[in-house]
Formats: sequence, structure tokens, C-alpha cells
Amino acid sequence: MQLEEHTVESSSGEYIRKVWILEPPRERPHKFGIFLDAEIYLHRMDAQEILTHLQAEGTIPPITAVFVSHVDGAARHHDLTCNPKYAKFIAEDLLGWLRDRNQSIPSQGHLIAGPSLGGLASAHLALAYPQTFPHCLSHSGSFWWQEEWLTAHIDQFPASHGNFWISVGDQETQTGIAHPPTGLYQEVAQLPACERFAEALRERGHRTRFSLHEGSHSFEPWEEELPEALAWLLH
Repeated sequence: MQLEEHTVESSSGEYIRKVWILEPPRERPHKFGIFLDAEIYLHRMDAQEILTHLQAEGTIPPITAVFVSHVDGAARHHDLTCNPKYAKFIAEDLLGWLRDRNQSIPSQGHLIAGPSLGGLASAHLALAYPQTFPHCLSHSGSFWWQEEWLTAHIDQFPASHGNFWISVGDQETQTGIAHPPTGLYQEVAQLPACERFAEALRERGHRTRFSLHEGSHSFEPWEEELPEALAWLLH
């Protein structure tokens, strides 16, 4: 399975993003899997090899994986913090462009995934577009953002029954951090914020898997959990 690089522009002209597409090994009806923070998945987590192997052995069904570039740190802080314009770009513009390429794939029932701020954005997208993205993988999602804004506002999203994999490390307990390059401030620790978000999902009726791993905010546990998380979400 080889990656294809493309550039996608939003209908508003606000977003121009590189994407890398990994087609399934055999053509038949399948889903899209949208992976935010492409550079992390492809260069730090070996997602291309993992997805190829999982599909070859039948652990997950055929899926067209689409990796979306985060451009740089400043763009991440703008795009991935529950930004409704960016969510619209992913759920409508990007998905529309993808379906123009392959209209046999349905418009609903897809996977959205991301680590850290990408995990926050993935959960936001799954809540805002529940029919489009009923399957959400959030590795150490930054649910601390804006004093746990997404958890506090979860009741404002459409009622649905999604599937959420929420993970976090048992050492993600730091507070009072200003994240470069914009100084995005983290007042709440990652671990309890993820726990509270997972509980809020359960209370709303979502099928939720909370996975606590050993370690801190790092790529290795995210890569290790990827096969199990995808198998749980897609079956």
C-alpha cells in the first residue's frame, strides 16, 4: 500500500492542506479513516505499516486512510482547538473531495482520529458530525483546553451513540504549562481531563473505552495502542 499526496482546499478558501491517502489492498465497499496530525502518524507512529498489516491479516475491514497535515505548531493551535470552521473543512470539504474520487464509499459511518490536540479535535468532530464520524480515536486528547470546554459543553451537541476510544498516560499530570509557539495555556492536567471527558461520554450514552497506559505524553504508547484501538472501533 503506497501513499498518494494531494492538496485539498476548503470551499471558503481559508484552508489549503496537504493530505496523504492510503488505499485499501482490495476494492470493495469500505470506510474512510481521517487521521489528523498526519506528520505524527506517518513519521512518529508508523501508521502506514500498521494499517497495511491490520488490513492484510483481516484484523480491521478495508479502510481508505487519509492523513491530514497539521502544517506547523501555530496552525495546530488554531485548527485543532474545537474550531468549527476547521471541523467543517474536514467533515464537508475534505470528505466531499474524497467521495468525488470514490463515490462507492458512503457519506456516513467513518473514523476520525488524532493525538493530543488532534485527539481533542477528533472528539469535537465526532460530536459535531455524529453521523459522519461515529468512530473516534483520541490518543491523550487535550481535553484540558479552555478549562475543559468540550466536556462542559457536551450536552450542546446532537444526541447520538458514537464509539469513542479515549486514552491517556498515567504520568500526564502536569499543570501550569504554556505550550509553544503560541503560549496556549494548560491549567488542567491531561489525565483527569481525559477521565472526566470519558465519563461525560458514557453519561450521554456513547460506547466508550477508556485506556490508561503507563507513561507520559509520548508517541510510543499511541503507536502501541493503535492496532487494538482500530480493531475495537471498526468491528
